[in-house]
Amino acid sequence: MLAQLFSSSSRLVADLPDAVRLIARLRWLMLAAGGLLLLLCALSGLALPWLLLLQALATLALFNGVLSQRLRQGSPALPLLRLGLLADLLALTECMAFSGGAANPLASLYLPPVLFAALLSPGLFAWGLSLLSMLAYAALFGWHLPWPLQGSDAAYAFSLHLVGMWLTFALSALLITSFVSWLARQLAAREAALAAARETQLRDEQLLAVGMQAAGAAHSLSTPINTLTLLVEDMLLQHAADQPLREDLQLMQAQLGSCAQALARLKQGIQPQGAAIALFATLAQQLSGWRSLRPDVRLDWQAPAGADPQVRLDAAFWPAFFNLINNAAEAGGGELTVTASLLDGQLQLDIINREGCLSAQQLQRAGLAPLDSDKPAGMGLGVMLSHATLARLGGTLTLDNRAEGGVHACVRLPLPQEE
Repeated sequence: MLAQLFSSSSRLVADLPDAVRLIARLRWLMLAAGGLLLLLCALSGLALPWLLLLQALATLALFNGVLSQRLRQGSPALPLLRLGLLADLLALTECMAFSGGAANPLASLYLPPVLFAALLSPGLFAWGLSLLSMLAYAALFGWHLPWPLQGSDAAYAFSLHLVGMWLTFALSALLITSFVSWLARQLAAREAALAAARETQLRDEQLLAVGMQAAGAAHSLSTPINTLTLLVEDMLLQHAADQPLREDLQLMQAQLGSCAQALARLKQGIQPQGAAIALFATLAQQLSGWRSLRPDVRLDWQAPAGADPQVRLDAAFWPAFFNLINNAAEAGGGELTVTASLLDGQLQLDIINREGCLSAQQLQRAGLAPLDSDKPAGMGLGVMLSHATLARLGGTLTLDNRAEGGVHACVRLPLPQEE
C-alpha cells in the first residue's frame, strides 16, 4: 500500500505534454493577472517594493518561456512539469514575502500547484511539493516585509484583505475549473477509446470463431461436393436423351461448381487487390452473375452515367458486398435496388429493400454482434462480417429504416483512382 501511495506511474492523464502546455498557458494568464494587480496597487498609492515584485514575475515569465520552448523541442514532459510547479511555488513565496507574508490573502494560491502535482505526478513529488508549500507558508509568518498601511487605517487594511481574499478565490476557481474541465474531457475521451477497443476486440473474437468454423466447414464439404459433381456428370451421360432432366442436371452442375469455387477461395484466403478495373462495369458484371444464382430475386441496378473510373478494388470487398445483397434480397421479399456513385474518390453503394424493418436494438448493435435473424436458416452473421470487412478496408456501413418501409444499407469505401 505504501509503495502504491508513493508511486509516480499511475497518473490520470496519458497525454502529459498536452497537460504541460495547458498549465503553461494558465501560468501566462496568472502572470498577466499579477501584473494587473500590481498596476492597481500602484494606482491605489501603496508603497510596495516594486522592483523585487517585478523581478519575481519576470523571472517566472522567463522560466515559463524556456519550459515551453524545451517542450516544443521534444524534451520529456514530466521533468518540465515538475520544474514548472516548483517555479510557481518559489515565485509565489517570493511575492508574498515582499507584500505582507502570511497575512497576504493570496496565500491560497499555493493550492493549485499542489492539485496539479497530485493529478499529473502522484507519488513522492506530489507529497514533497505539498510539504514544501506548507513549510514556505509557515516561514512567511516570520520572514516577510510588512504590508504598507495607509495612515495606519485598520478598517482600510481589513477591506483590502477582503478584496484580496475574493481575488484569491476567483483566481483559484479559474485555475481549478479550467484544468479539471480539461481533465474530465481527457478521461471521457479515454473511456470512449477503451469502449471502442473492447467492441473491436469482441468483434475480432467473434470473427475468429466464425473463421475457424468456416475452415472446418470447408474441409468437411469438399468431399460431398466432389462426390455430387461426379454423380451429376454420370447422370448427364446416362440421361443424354431426356432434355428436361438434362437441363436440371446442368443447373445442378453449375450450382455445384459455384460451391466448389467458393470453397477454393475460402481455402486459399483473400488475395491482395489486383490490377485496376472499370468500377461500374465490374459491379454490373458481378451482379449479373449473382442474378443467375438468384433468379427468384428482382434486382434493379442503377449506375451513374459518364466515364467509368479505373480503380483497384480489394478482393475482400466482394464477400462483404454479396452478404448485404443476400440479406436484402431475403428480407425484402425478393426485390431490391442497388445504386452506385463515386464522389471525391469514395464509392457509395445504396442497397434498398422495400419490406421489413430493423428494431432499434438491431440498429444500435449492427455490425458489433450477430444480428437476430428472421430467416429460417439465418445465423445473423452477414451484417457483422460485412461491417468488419469494410472497416478493415477503411470504409463504413450504416443501416436505416426507410419511412416508406424497408431497410437502407449504405456502404462508403475510399477508392484511389488510377491515372
